[in-house]
Amino acid sequence: MTTPGGDAPARPGAPVLDPGSTLGQVLRAHAATVDPWLRAAQGLGAEPASVRAALADVVPVADALTATHPAPADDTPTDAAPTPDGPAPDVPGADAVLAVVRTTLDLVARGRWHTGRAQRTAVVQVLPALAPWVRAHPTHVVPAVVAAADVVARTGLLDAWSARLAAAPAPADAAHVRPALLVAAWRTGLVRYRDAALDAAAALPAALAGPLLGVAPDDVADVLTRHRADRWWWPQAPDGPGVLRRVGGFAAWGGPWVGLPVAVPGGPTGWAVVADGQTWAVVADVHGAGVVPLDDLDLSAAVEAPPRPRGAVGRLLAGRAAAPEPALPVPWQDATTGVVPGGPATGDDVVLVSRAHSYALDVVRVAGGPA
Repeated sequence: MTTPGGDAPARPGAPVLDPGSTLGQVLRAHAATVDPWLRAAQGLGAEPASVRAALADVVPVADALTATHPAPADDTPTDAAPTPDGPAPDVPGADAVLAVVRTTLDLVARGRWHTGRAQRTAVVQVLPALAPWVRAHPTHVVPAVVAAADVVARTGLLDAWSARLAAAPAPADAAHVRPALLVAAWRTGLVRYRDAALDAAAALPAALAGPLLGVAPDDVADVLTRHRADRWWWPQAPDGPGVLRRVGGFAAWGGPWVGLPVAVPGGPTGWAVVADGQTWAVVADVHGAGVVPLDDLDLSAAVEAPPRPRGAVGRLLAGRAAAPEPALPVPWQDATTGVVPGGPATGDDVVLVSRAHSYALDVVRVAGGPA
């Protein structure tokens, strides 16, 4: 096998891969498989020292993936080996380790193997937590988790997403891997994937969808139906009036804007916000919230003419003078700068509220939810 990083000796202090480690044994047993990957990575400019260091990082990952590997049953379906011509695995779980090695070398070659980078974190932290998944479908799970982690990590929810996946059984069918990752991402808080995740959850086996959603498998169909009808309903979620969710925030604290936002109607969700001269769509449900910049839509003119809401909040506002502000069921005292009803998607009894002294918007239910 090609020495990881070439034949040059490692520099003093540089990571050295122990040939007796699980990873070392797998690499030696599958040299014919790994050699082309190493040459390809080096051909793309991967530095020998970077390759050695990355593989040293993967040693504990290989240990985790093989430590509790069960003896394979004759009728247990598994993915094919990464290369059909490779020798039979001599270490239980070798297929899983090889899938990790291949992805690691690819990340090194593309300059994406750095501490703090989401893809590296996915390999060294998330994949060991998903060992049963990786062992069941290595060539499906490893690249899918690494790719999805890069998106999930931008929301700061990587640990929660990983924990939700780890609480679910490994999919019996490799075709369920990517839908399962999507459902877990939405349920963790990536609300922009709500519609696709609802469809995916309905198509998954209830035994897999239930843990991903956090409901009993027998309740999956009913919960999905009720949530489709009311995005703010979920089992055990509060259904009384009050603030349901906060959206956005000051840029220095992780939010999207530096100016005070104003809620306005419009955009693809019916809820929009104008801040810093930019119009954003507000996407929210019981599990999460986010904003998406709308580069082709300018609703700043609506800031000068804030909407008069309908429904319950409209009744609250009916006949009011310029002051006091409407009696919204909120824990703050502030002047509102925008009150936008939810419309057909949510109902007019749930409103998006901006105020004079807050960088965050509030989603407020002005009356109790359905029983």
